[in-house]
Amino acid sequence: MEINVEFEDRAVAFVDVLGFKSLVSSATLSNVHLQQLSGLVNLLSSAVPSFDATIDKSVSPHLVPKHIYISDCIILSAPLADPSRTSYDGLAIVVMRVIQLSHYLLQAGYLIRGGISVGSVWHTSTNIVGPAYQEAFMLEQKGHEPIVELSASAAEHWKGGSRMILHHNNKLFVNGLFDYYMPNNLQHGVIEQTYAHYAALADQRVMENLSESAKEKWSWFREFLRAEAPEGMKLSQA
Repeated sequence: MEINVEFEDRAVAFVDVLGFKSLVSSATLSNVHLQQLSGLVNLLSSAVPSFDATIDKSVSPHLVPKHIYISDCIILSAPLADPSRTSYDGLAIVVMRVIQLSHYLLQAGYLIRGGISVGSVWHTSTNIVGPAYQEAFMLEQKGHEPIVELSASAAEHWKGGSRMILHHNNKLFVNGLFDYYMPNNLQHGVIEQTYAHYAALADQRVMENLSESAKEKWSWFREFLRAEAPEGMKLSQA
C-alpha cells in the first residue's frame, strides 16, 4: 500500500523518561528491577489513554492530541490552530498534556526531559515525520536539566500570561509542577501533600547510589520544587 505524507501545522512534544537506560540494564540482572521496568512500561503505555478518557465527547476527534509511545519516549502532537474555534491553541493543549505527564510520572518516581516545537508534521498512529518533530527531538537530546524546553518557534507562538510556561536562564520551559493539572488538586490539602511527596522523593533520590548526572538532575529538581512550592510552605532542606 502506498503511503502519502501530508504535512500539517502542529505543536509537537518529544518527552523522554530519565533513568530508563540504567533501569533496562539492571533489569537484565535483577528481578526487582525487572518488576520496576515492567511497571514503568505499563505507566507509559497507559498514560495518554488515561488522559484522553477524560476529554469531553463534544471535542472533535481531530483536535484530540495524537501520541506515539516508543520505549521510554512519548511523542505528542495537536493541530496548531482550528479555523472553527478561534480560542483553540494546539500549543497550549500539548503543554497541558506534558504537565499531566510530568505529574503522572513524578507520582511514580520519574523525571522527564524533552522539547516542544511547532511547524510542519505528518503524524499517524504509527509514525511521525517533519521538521517540527526533529526540532523537538533535538531539544531533548541537547538538554541537561529535567525540563521540557520550547523551541524558538514555539516560544514565538506562545501567548504567555500563564504559569504553564516559565522563563529562566534564557529558556522557556514547561512548568511540570503547575498545580492546576495536579491530580485531585481541588481536594483539601492535596497540593501541599503532593509537594511534600515530591520533596521526599527528591531527597531520597539524591541520597541513593545514582550516577552523578542523575543526582544533578534530582538536585536541580529539588531546588525548582522549593521555588514553586505554595507560599508559606516549608520543604525539607536535606
